[in-house]
Formats: sequence, C-alpha cells, structure tokens
Amino acid sequence: MPWPPRARLGRRVGTVRLGNRRASFIREIEPGEFIAIDENGVRSQRFAEATPAGCVFEYVYLARPDASIAGRSVYESRVEMGRQLARENTQVADIVIPVPESGTPAAVGYAEESGIPFAHGFVKNSYVGRTFIQPSQTLRQLGIRLKLNALESVIRGKRVVVVDDSIVRGNTQRAIVRMLREAGAAAVHVKISSPPVQWPCFYGIDFASRAELIANGATIEEISQAIGADSLAYISEDGMIGATQQPRERLCTACFTGQYPIALPGSDKLGKNLLERTDLGGLPTSGISAEAVTADSDDPANKPAPRAAIPDPTPSLRTC
Repeated sequence: MPWPPRARLGRRVGTVRLGNRRASFIREIEPGEFIAIDENGVRSQRFAEATPAGCVFEYVYLARPDASIAGRSVYESRVEMGRQLARENTQVADIVIPVPESGTPAAVGYAEESGIPFAHGFVKNSYVGRTFIQPSQTLRQLGIRLKLNALESVIRGKRVVVVDDSIVRGNTQRAIVRMLREAGAAAVHVKISSPPVQWPCFYGIDFASRAELIANGATIEEISQAIGADSLAYISEDGMIGATQQPRERLCTACFTGQYPIALPGSDKLGKNLLERTDLGGLPTSGISAEAVTADSDDPANKPAPRAAIPDPTPSLRTC
C-alpha cells in the first residue's frame, strides 16, 4: 500500500532536522529499538538488548550546537565544559577567543567563569568545511589557512586564551598559534574543552590509527611545544562527562580512555568503518581495553607520531 501523501520519516542526531520541517519532537529512538510507521500507525519493537554507549564526542564537537541529545542541550553542555575548564585551569590573560565555530560555546563558558573578556579573534570563511575530517594531510593543512583569518586589531599586544573543542592531529592548533603570533599576540595560551585524544575511533569517526594522534605517547608540555603555544591545558575526563549530565556508563569515551564498548577484532581488520563490515561474523558485545589496539607492536598504525613532525601549512599555500 502506498504511503499517505504527507507521511515522512526522518533520521537525525538530536532534534534539529525534523524541527526545521515543523515536526513535533516526541522522544528519541532508543538503542536496540525498531520503529515502524505504516497505514496502521506507529509501532515500536525491541530487536536487541539496549546497552547504551553514546559517543561523547557528539557533545564535544560533532553534533550541531542547537541539537539536544538524551535530553541535554549540546550548546549548554559545551558552555559548561568551558566553565569547568576555567575552574580547572586558571590563566592570567587579556582576552578569551574561540576557534570558530565549534570552540565558541566553550570559550563563552570559559570567559564567564574566569571573568576574562570574551572577544572574536578570527573571521571564518563559511565555505570551508571541517578540516580534521578532510581525507588527506595536504587538504587539512590548506583548509586551516583558508578557513580562518586573525583579526589583528583584536589580537595585537594581548595575552590570548584561545579555546578549542579538541586536538586530534595538531594541525589546526599549530596553524592557529602561528596566525595569532603573526597578528601580534603577546602570549598564546591554548585551552581544550575535552581530554587528550589518545586512542583511535573504529566506529566511524575519522581518526582510525594511533599514529595520527598528537597526544599518543606525548606529555602535555610536549604537545604545547609542538604546536608552539606558551601553555596548553585540557579539561579533565570527569569535567567533560559532568558537563553532559549523562551517566558515565551510558557514554563511549574510547578515544580518550581506550575503553571500547564493543570488542575489537584483530589488528588486520581494524578501521574506521568497523561497524559497517559484514565479513567479521558479528562482533562481541562486551567491551575491550586499549591493550588490544597496541597488541601488535610492529603495526605502524600503533606507533606514536614524532612530536615535532606536525607539518606547517604555509609551504602548501606557496605552491598554489
């Protein structure tokens, strides 16, 4: 039987997409739940036992700020991460600026809690997308410089706290620090509203090897030196989770802790599209520790990247 003329079914994270189409939010679909909509109405059925482990990186970076996940506003979560970051890491500075746009809510929270004035230190080119998910290093490097331009009139002579949501490979932060120094910043203090990303994600996010991650095997001081900052500070894991208002056991924090909620196969089958593979015969449902990722010490993907080997995006621009 054909669908009724105006029937629609949408798929989304949070509440934004359907809200844009003037739909009424009822509730979120639970893990392991199947929803059917047909001429007889709406039916719900459980096809698997629910063991929720939602991606905490949705709250940190991936989700739209106007979304709501598990009843918690993503924007408010990020603002609270910024407040908690300021509580944990005080700083003497003249202004707080965000790395737009994903760092903006946390920067607002940091400025509120610290009492340091908030300012916009960068102009963003809206036509350049997210750089950390670009498919190649060259595109990521080029994208950072094309994406942002520092406001010298705001920056010059100031001790700057620059707030970002995360550091994955370090490309963005090194370029940010360099642009701020070129704009005349007296000091650059980098504050990150998530813990160090030290472990790969095999569930769909584009950092699927430890070699890509600047925090893999490095101290905070070493990372600070590698990106050229005067100082670097991260929020604690407890501070980040507390800002989401979700129970710890309902969140996947594998990229920060190395504790994977779905057990992993051998290293020869690992990759960012692990959950989409059909040749594994089903994955175990119990969690696994990070030791499984580093079991093969000869695997280049598991070796730390050199700390000073973050490419400078400038040479790529000179070839254009």
